[in-house]
Amino acid sequence: MKIFAGIFQDGLEIKIAFLKKTGKRLQVQKLLSVPSSERHFVYTSQNSSVDLTDENFDFEEIKDSAQPQTQLTEIINYYPLESLRFVPVITEPQISYLVYNPIETKKNLEIKNELKKLWKETINIDIPLNKIDFIEYKNHSFVSSYIQEDIPILKELSELARISEIKTLEILPLRSGDISLINYVFRRYHPSKDEHYLVIHIGVESIRLLFLKDEKIIHINRYLSINFERQGLVSFISSKIVLEMEYAGVTEISKIILTGEVNDELLHSFRQSFPFIDVELLDLELFDLNQLSEEDKIKLQSFSFPLVSVFDELFPYREIRKNLDVHSKRLSKISLIKKIDFVSIFLFFFLFALLFISANKYLERKKHLEALKEHLHKIEMIRAASPEELKLLDSLNREFEILNTYHSNVENFLNNHLWWTDELININSFNLRKNKIWLTSFTIDEKNPNQIIIKGLTLDRAKVPNFMTVLKNPELKNIYLYEIRGKKIFQFEITASVGSK
Repeated sequence: MKIFAGIFQDGLEIKIAFLKKTGKRLQVQKLLSVPSSERHFVYTSQNSSVDLTDENFDFEEIKDSAQPQTQLTEIINYYPLESLRFVPVITEPQISYLVYNPIETKKNLEIKNELKKLWKETINIDIPLNKIDFIEYKNHSFVSSYIQEDIPILKELSELARISEIKTLEILPLRSGDISLINYVFRRYHPSKDEHYLVIHIGVESIRLLFLKDEKIIHINRYLSINFERQGLVSFISSKIVLEMEYAGVTEISKIILTGEVNDELLHSFRQSFPFIDVELLDLELFDLNQLSEEDKIKLQSFSFPLVSVFDELFPYREIRKNLDVHSKRLSKISLIKKIDFVSIFLFFFLFALLFISANKYLERKKHLEALKEHLHKIEMIRAASPEELKLLDSLNREFEILNTYHSNVENFLNNHLWWTDELININSFNLRKNKIWLTSFTIDEKNPNQIIIKGLTLDRAKVPNFMTVLKNPELKNIYLYEIRGKKIFQFEITASVGSK
């Protein structure tokens, strides 16, 4: 049976929760924590020891030989990699969120346009519409996400695949730890319309504040980097809560749910700081803990992100109308293959295909060349057999080319005259005399032979636009007003197109 491994990087620590699906429940098998490769290096030197007092010691040479190596290999001590299905989990700063709760129902394009503006205001990045993605709850609540390109936990898995003896790792879609936690709270607590819930996840190096109401996401705080061992942590978080309540437009909180790096002492401090609010740890009773050791049960809350993410993967929240497509578009069901194996197989098939295509091309061109040689040989034989007939044929070909050129010139000449005839017929159909318009000149534009310049006079300026309707692509260049013997005379200049359409 497959074991699901929710894997989450919390600061410089990687947390892995191993779970097994038993009917309609998830049984927690084991919790494992290992350091990330960001602070672990292995020296590839064959020397068992290095004398740092040696005058010839080259620190740069040793430093260059250090290569990061993932500590995820410790998993092999508990489970074979072939039996695992990994669920990578991320939170900020790898993913950012934008909450949008419109008052009126809107179409997807309108929502994307609004989110585009909000992202521009929030992170000053102009995200294209086709890259804006969001999760939509059935109560018309929206959360848009923006995922960074660099995701450390996937690098760790890639390194595990590279150094392991198997060719592939089975990796399920990337999950948002924050969204999975929100969905779990909605499923477990069902906040009423008059209740504001605050979910606080305290990570090793970051704190997440999630404001919920009526199964709607009201506000998610921006990335807050702070060590959970900091002095006065509760006091700092309390002041941050007040500030985020202003951003969220929340006046009071009904319940605070704590999870992450929390213990009894921290829970007690929160209850003292918020005496009129119900403060409790995240209820994880939806999980089967019978197989979990007592030692692992103590640290269960610190693994809440990988736990609820696997839960959200296997038991999707039904109140979601549209999920984050970016999870499946970018990283869904990927296989991390050993590079050397993949490259070898690829090059083998590529070279085989290249040789096959090259051989076919060579044979095809060889046959074509032989056919041309045979045809040329026949022509030479005909020339040798009847030279007089060939001379007569060449003469007829030259005459045909002369007649063909003459015919083309005549056709072009007639077409030009027909074009001019059509233009004059159109102008005459306007009845210039009746409309009191006098045309004074027709000239061809020197810069554009397919354009004519028409100049004229009129007593009524309003007749000029009417006259332009009978012309092709007309453009009024100038119009001047003169007064002769007490009467107003308008002189105009119009350009129009002639020639083929």
